Amino acid sequence: MKVGDLVTLSEYGTSLEALWYVTDPARKGELVGMVVEIFESDKPWESGTWYQIRWMGTKYKNLCRGRWQRPGRFKRKDLKMYKKPKIKGG
Repeated sequence: MKVGDLVTLSEYGTSLEALWYVTDPARKGELVGMVVEIFESDKPWESGTWYQIRWMGTKYKNLCRGRWQRPGRFKRKDLKMYKKPKIKGG
C-alpha cells in the first residue's frame, strides 16, 4: 500500500467496535478513502506503521479506528485495497 491508493475497510476493520456504523457501507463498496500519509510511530501505545486516510464523503470525515485515536489513522490490517463493486443484473 502506498500514498495515493484507494482503500476501504477490511473485514477486520469493520469488526472494530468504534466502526460498527460503517459496516454496511464498507461491505457495499460505498466507503472509499485515499492514503495520504504513511508514518511510523515509536510511542509505546501506538507503535508500528500507521496510515493516514482521507475518506470520501462528509459523513465519514471523522472516521477513526478507536475511541481515543485521531481521525483518519488506521493500521494495515484495518484496510484493504478498494475494488469497484460489481453491478448485479447489468
